[in-house]
Order: sequence, then C-alpha cells, then structure tokens
Amino acid sequence: MNKLEFLIAWRYLGAQRKSLFVSLIGIFSMLGVSIGVFALVIALAAVNGFEEEVTEQMIGKDAHVDVMGYDGEPFADYEELIKQIKQADSSVIAAAPYLVYKMGISSRKVNDGIVIYGIDPERSNSVVDIGKKMRWGKFSVDSLPDMGGTNRPGVILGIGLANRLRVVVGDKVVLQTFQSPDAMMASAGPKMMQAVVSGIFETGQYEYDGNLAYIGIPEFQKLMNIGDKVSGIQLRVKHYDEASNTVRKLSDALPYTYYAIDWKTKNITLLKWMNYEKFIVAAIICLIILVAAFNIISSLIMVVIDKTKEIGILRSMGLSKAGVMRVFMLMGSFIGVGGTLLGGSVGLTLCLFQQKYHFITLPGDVYVLPYFPIQVHALDVVMVFVTSIVLCVVATLLPAWKASRLDPVGAIRHE
Repeated sequence: MNKLEFLIAWRYLGAQRKSLFVSLIGIFSMLGVSIGVFALVIALAAVNGFEEEVTEQMIGKDAHVDVMGYDGEPFADYEELIKQIKQADSSVIAAAPYLVYKMGISSRKVNDGIVIYGIDPERSNSVVDIGKKMRWGKFSVDSLPDMGGTNRPGVILGIGLANRLRVVVGDKVVLQTFQSPDAMMASAGPKMMQAVVSGIFETGQYEYDGNLAYIGIPEFQKLMNIGDKVSGIQLRVKHYDEASNTVRKLSDALPYTYYAIDWKTKNITLLKWMNYEKFIVAAIICLIILVAAFNIISSLIMVVIDKTKEIGILRSMGLSKAGVMRVFMLMGSFIGVGGTLLGGSVGLTLCLFQQKYHFITLPGDVYVLPYFPIQVHALDVVMVFVTSIVLCVVATLLPAWKASRLDPVGAIRHE
C-alpha cells in the first residue's frame, strides 16, 4: 500500500460534481455505521450499568454468604458455628446471626405483609450495607418511647414500606405473626408486638425498600417464642467475587446439618438473565452495523461503475490488480473507521455525562433504580470498534475484487 493508492481512494471518496449522488451514498453509509456504533456503545454501557447497580444492591442488602440448616428450622448453636466458620476460611471478615420470617405489619391506616429480619445491628452493620443507606433516623433497634411514653422495640423500615404505611420515624406500628409459632393446633392464633419506627432506609431498589423491615433478634425471638435460636448466619468475605470459594471450603468444614450458599447462587436466575440480555442486545444492535456494511457494498459498487474508465486508465498506467483492489478497500475502510470513530465518540461522551450527572431518570416504582445506570467497560468499547471496522472492511472485498478484475481496454472504452 503506497501513498498513490491512499490519495486515489481519498479522492474517489470525496464529493465530486459528476458523482455527487455516489458520494452521498458513501456519506449515508458512514452515518449508518455511526448510528450502529453509537447505539451499541450506549446499549452495552446501559446493560453493564444495570448489572453492576443491581449486583451492588444485592450484595448490599444480602450477605456475601449465608449459612443455614438443611431442614430450614432455626438452630441454637450459632456462636460456636461462627467460630468454626472463621477457622475454616480466613477470608471471612465478619459474621452476624439473623432471623427471617414473613409477617404482617400495620399502622393506624394500613395493613401489609412484609419480610422481616431479626438482627444484631452492630454485627449486621459489618456484614450488610443497610446502615449506610439510612434516609431518616438511625440504624438501631434499641427501645424507643411511643407517643404515650411507653418504651417499645425499634423497627427499621424501607422507604417504600414506610410510605405505604404512612409512617415516619417515631410512629408506632404493630407486627403480627400469621399463626402462632409455638403451637401446631389449627385454633392457635397469631401473636402481636408493638414497635416504634427508629429509622427508614433507602437502597434505591424498589423490591427491597418496599418489602423489608429489621428488628432486634431478642425481641424477634420473644415474639416467635423460639428461644435463643436464629435462622442463619450472614458472612462477609474480603472479595465478593470469591464468595463461591468460601462456600466450597465451608461445605467440607461445616457439620452435615448445615450448608452455605453464596449471593450468586441465591440470585442465579437474575444473573443469568442479565448475561443473556447483554448478548441479545449486542447481537440485535450489531444488525444496524451489518446493514450499514451492506450500504458500503452498494456504495462501492456504484463507485466502480462510475469510475470504470478511470480504473482502466490507472491499469494501463501500471497500477496492478492488487493496487486497484487496495484502493477500494481503503475507501470502505475510510467509511468504516470514520463512522466508528464518530458514533463511538458521541456515544462515549453521552455515557460519561450520564455517569456524572444522572440526567436520564427512571420511575423507581417500575424499575429497580431511580436513574438510568451507565457503566462503560473498556473491553466492550474495543470489541465494538473492532467488530465495526472488521465488518466494514469485509464489506469492501466484493466490490474491490470486482474492480480489480476489469479489463483495462474494455474499461477505457466504457461510456
């Protein structure tokens, strides 16, 4: 490839009076590539953003690893079990027992069903991130006085749940079991406990904010009448991506009546769906670039027809078949590279603005996040750029080969 071939390709690509229509087709082909690359960069960044934000919310509300009994029943020897866990895996940096049940909750105006966790706030704060998400009040389940001056256990609510119940910090709510946990008789009634709202948290994920509440373990154990027992133990490891390694170690170290499960396994359906979504989105939007590549084929074929005589003259002056082929491959490459750089630059600029300012918002009661999340991965950008340029270069092969096969004498005589 020499400078002459480069100059010829550049001149053929430029708008000329006699071939203005052909040049316009080349411009539209470049715009098609730009739109495809722009859409693909935005789409992949959005999928990455949703995946990372949802993952962050999952590992913020949930522990990296949960240890529970195989029968699903509460167990009492949890302090000894925590010691065994820490001895089995040094990557476990924090552990906290918890209780979890479905219960009813009511305020003066609203009744609702929720999932409620019994926690030790000090230990749980080192395992999950709910304490960092407090909007009002504090991450505490200590007893508080109600409106009548009577001390009641504190309860922490998600902001969506608090809005449905129409309560604020300091208001009284009633927790109610669906049936008596200490009796198997059908006639046994539910048990109730009054509590005072001590804090309201907001994770930004509607499913959590609208359905979760937290109360102290001792009060929860008393309400459920189960003694000093818990549902499981939550663990935090040094790196959440390595939680599966902890599960494997604990599987060998724990007594047979217990098992460990990491956050990925608990949310495997959602994680698989996000991976499939990314692949499908990329494949569909790549069709835009593919259509633009076909436009490049059409554009170059028309250039070959329009420049047949000039091609014959170049061949008679000594330009080889390979040289002619390189000229037209360069033309298509200019279109592909130019369109890719234009679309990619605009897409990346928009992504950076959205990352910084969050100017595109989403309704929190419909989506799991209040804004449109964007996360640009360098590898994705490189793959988009390479794929776009390769498709555009491949699209030049047919018209470039056709041009190189023209007979010089016939081409000069062409009218």
